Amino acid sequence: MKAILILAGPYSSCSATEFIWKEACKDRNITLTTLDSTLNEGQKLSVELNIKSFPALIINNKIVAVGHPDEKSAAKIISTLTK
Repeated sequence: MKAILILAGPYSSCSATEFIWKEACKDRNITLTTLDSTLNEGQKLSVELNIKSFPALIINNKIVAVGHPDEKSAAKIISTLTK
């Protein structure tokens, strides 16, 4: 399974969100790719999926989470998706 995290930019809150999702994905052996919504690939995917809120976690081309989760919430979301 592959996950994509689209961030709003190089903000400290985005870095914290990226860390939380990376840890949750690492625990389940999920590859996480991070994209910037202001750059080419991230912008293209944001338009394609009509994403209006960031950060957004995408798995199997579907938005599964938006915003900054705490560690427990992120782990629960990933756990539910991998069952």
